[in-house]
Parts: sequence; C-alpha cells; structure tokens
Amino acid sequence: MNFILTINLVIKEYKLINKNGVSVIILSYGGIIKEINTPDRNKNIENIVLGYNNNQQYLDDGFYLGALIGRYANRISNGVFNLNCTTVKLERNEKNNHLHGGNNGFHKKQWELEEYDVEKKYVKLKMFSNDLEGGYPGNLTTVVKYTLNQNNELIIEICGKSDKDTIYNPTSHSYFNLNPSQSSILNHKLKINSTKYIPVNEKCIPTGKQENSKNTPFDFSLEKEIGKEINNDNEQLRNGNGYDHCYVLNTNNHISAELSDQISGRKLMITTDQPGIQLYSGNHLRGKFIKNEGVCLETQHFPDSPNNKTFPSTILKANEEYYTKTIYSFGII
Repeated sequence: MNFILTINLVIKEYKLINKNGVSVIILSYGGIIKEINTPDRNKNIENIVLGYNNNQQYLDDGFYLGALIGRYANRISNGVFNLNCTTVKLERNEKNNHLHGGNNGFHKKQWELEEYDVEKKYVKLKMFSNDLEGGYPGNLTTVVKYTLNQNNELIIEICGKSDKDTIYNPTSHSYFNLNPSQSSILNHKLKINSTKYIPVNEKCIPTGKQENSKNTPFDFSLEKEIGKEINNDNEQLRNGNGYDHCYVLNTNNHISAELSDQISGRKLMITTDQPGIQLYSGNHLRGKFIKNEGVCLETQHFPDSPNNKTFPSTILKANEEYYTKTIYSFGII
C-alpha cells in the first residue's frame, strides 16, 4: 500500500490597517501582498489585487501574484552576464532566459518576521539567500518593510546587503484591478511619467535601445485606457503578447504612474526612486484568472541591465547597503 504524505507549509498572515477603512494582508511566504482592501467612491470596500483565497495555492502559483521578486526582477538574456571579468551563469527558467530570480527566487521563500507593529501600522520581513543560489554570487540578506499610513499610502521599502559583489534588482509584483467585479483592466485609465520605453525582441529581451513612445501604442504620457491600442498591429505588442515593457521614468520627482477606474472611482498613484516601471497587462494569466484581469506596474531597474552598458548599473558592491522605496497611494477620482 502506498501512502502519500502531504505537508502544508505554515504561511503566516500580517494585517495592516488604518482608520480610513484601508487594510493590507501580507504573507510570510514570498512576502506576498495577498490583499489591498480599499473603498470605492460609494465607500464599498473591496480587494483590488489578484490573489488566492487559500494560502496553500500560492505554493503552486506561476504568475508571481503579489510576490516579492529577486534577486533580479525581469529577464536576463541567456541567464548569463559578466561581473568583475568573470562570467556568471544563472538558472534558466524561462526557456533560455533567467526570469525573476529563478524557480526558487524571493517569491518562493518563507520570509522571517523581524518586526510587527502592535498597532498594525507596519511589518518587517527578512530573508537570507546563500552564495551561488540560483547562480548569484554573494551571501545576501534582504529586509522588506511594508507600512500603511493614515494617508492611505502603502510604502514598500527594500534593503539588501551582500558579502560579495553581485547584481540586485528587487521589486513587488501585484496585479491590480480597481474594479474587481469586472474581470478586465482594459478599461482602466493609465498615465506613466515617461516619454521613452524599452523595446524587446520576440523573447522579451531588450534590444538595448530606449525609444520615444510618442505616436505609438506605448504612449501613456497622457491618461488613456489600457485597452485603447493594445490590439493594434504593432511588432512590440506582438512580441509581448500585449504590454510587457519597461518604461524609462522621467527624473522630475513627479508621480511615476497613475491608474484609475471610472466605474468604481478608485485611483492608484505610484511614486518610486527606481529608474523604470514595468507595465505588464496580465497577458499570460489563465486558470483561475483570465487574460488582462490584472495589471502590474513593477518599479525596478531595466531588464537585462547587466548585459547593456547603456542602462543604469544594477551592481551591488560587497558590504554596501541597498535601499529602495516605492509608495502606492490610494484615492478616489
């Protein structure tokens, strides 16, 4: 007789709340943002990020729902780059490329609780990654702090430190849907503080260029519906199967991106210290979710930066402190 032993991982939940009816649920597994509950214009509170009801379902999730991504968000061509005159080979987990830190990246880690505010204003999680895990050099410690304040802002701060020179490009990967009663974000309006985007080849690897988005379907410098031009006959849209492109953010300290839904009246504003923001229109969602049910706006450095000398460097020097901050601000239009 054969016995199958099923062990459920103990996934802890940490809830953040404020006096305005906004709440956030963070999971120990993957540092996942399971819920962001915000009121619509009629004060009806709903969860505006895609997720699973049963936390155990995240163990088999292939869409990085709400997860922390690292060590390197996005793609690295052929899973190879040079660092200090040495060729570094990473795990290839998207055909020939390395994606989102590999199969055992930050999104598949059990994060340790470092601090949880008694008033549920913030939670701080910690994770250790061994030298050469996934191919990355350096023993790396990452700490993330989620803070929900009374201004309806969710602040995500990520710190990192390695004992060897390495590359580092963490992000958060929530799929937003500001009107969860509708299974599409194509009617959402989006504005990105950018006039340039990074074109990609058929493998979604950057060509190394930064192209002007004006007079193209990629122009979100003025507010427009995500679905307005998503089905245009355009090589870049075909390569990404929709929007799956990094935008070069303007360095004017303005809001990095604004997302709104006319029906619910909800609005999301994003500010970041990162040079780019990845627009992903949920092109490959399936199963429990459908295509375009959520949209990701991932603040990050550019994809494949270690192989593009014209892109900002993502090298984290040994024993130097890395810090980044992104703010999600929730409001009503």
